[in-house]
Formats: sequence, structure tokens, C-alpha cells
Amino acid sequence: MRRLRTVLPLLASICSGGFVSAQDIGDPKLAPGTEVAPGSTPPAPAPQPAPATAAPTPRIGGDSPFRLGLTYSHVIEEDGDLVNNSRATNAFGLDLVSPSSSYVRDHLGLAYQWESSEGYSARGFRIDLISFGYPIHLDDSPKFRLDLEPILTLVRGEIMFVTGGKFLRMESGFGLELAATWNHWFVDVQPFAIDFRYWIYSSNAPTSRTGLGRIFPFRLVIGHEF
Repeated sequence: MRRLRTVLPLLASICSGGFVSAQDIGDPKLAPGTEVAPGSTPPAPAPQPAPATAAPTPRIGGDSPFRLGLTYSHVIEEDGDLVNNSRATNAFGLDLVSPSSSYVRDHLGLAYQWESSEGYSARGFRIDLISFGYPIHLDDSPKFRLDLEPILTLVRGEIMFVTGGKFLRMESGFGLELAATWNHWFVDVQPFAIDFRYWIYSSNAPTSRTGLGRIFPFRLVIGHEF
């Protein structure tokens, strides 16, 4: 009887040429108050909007891999205390950059150094003990990366051997290095750098001297990152 009471008004509405409401049909997909003409197909439900996707976060510094490079350094000019501008000074060695997930990466430099002038020649080694850089990404494509890296060297030691003795030197410095990386191979050029020499110890006539000498080197690095 309940079903009959529901169907009779519906048949009466169809026979009279009227419209059938959503409540009469009982279609939950139709909004209340929507009317459907007899014999027609109910309208499709409105499409749901696509879920919003978060914009990618740009990579800022950090996530730097281990880098191993061959370095060549040449002193362009030096002046002040504890230096001699008539010397020709060159160094060839390794630059080891530790992997880092922060904004700073550590550098360890080991090099063989030679210098000479009229009547003077010395050979020895230099080591950058405390040195770190802050790489700034200028271009970060899938295969190519261009970085500008300020490098601060707090402690650099040199031990040089001359005829009849040796001497030790301590320096600190700052430089700007431009690094281009392609498929994990990189070339770094340091067009601007300044080092400060502040202590020398000589074993020939044991003496210890302090002062401030300014050294302007040029450096080139070629290597691979892992």
C-alpha cells in the first residue's frame, strides 16, 4: 500500500504532461527542487574539481656531493711584510670538498709549491687546514649548474725547504670562485682572491717574525663530483 501511494501520484503527473520532481523520483544525485521532463535523461552530476598540487620548492644551497679536483695556483702579485714580489710562486695539488647537506661545505687543500727568484729557490708543501665555502646557485639545470662560491680560509700552513734549512709560514685568505658543472664534471676559476701572511719561522738562523703581507693569487680547478 505504501508503494502504491507513491506510484499513483507519479503516474498522474506523467499522464497530465507535467514534470517530475527529484523528490518524486527519489534520485539522490539530483539536487532538491530539480525537475526532469518525462522521458528525458537526468542531467549528469557536476564534475569534481581536481585536487590542487603544491608548487615545487626551489633548491636553496646545500645537498652538495663530494668533489675532488686538481688545482693550479699562481701568485700574481704580493706586497707588504713577509713577502717578496720578485718571486715567481706556483702550486699544484688537490682540492677535496666534503659532502654537505647544509649551506656550507668544507674544503681541504693539499698542494706542492715551488717558488724562485734570482739567487733563490725553494720547494715545499702547503695545506689548507680550515677552509669552507658558501655555494650560491646561479643556474641549476638538470645537467648544468653554475655556482658562485665565496671561500674563506682561516688556517693555511706552508713548509718550504731551501738549501741548508727550511721555514714555516702561516696565512689566511678570502676568495670568490666561479664554478661550472656539467654531468658531474666541473671547472672552477677564482678570478679574485687575497691571502694574508702573518707569521714566518726560519730554521737557518732561528727567527720568528710577524707582520702582514698581502698576496693576490689566481686559481684554476678541474675535477669530478661523486
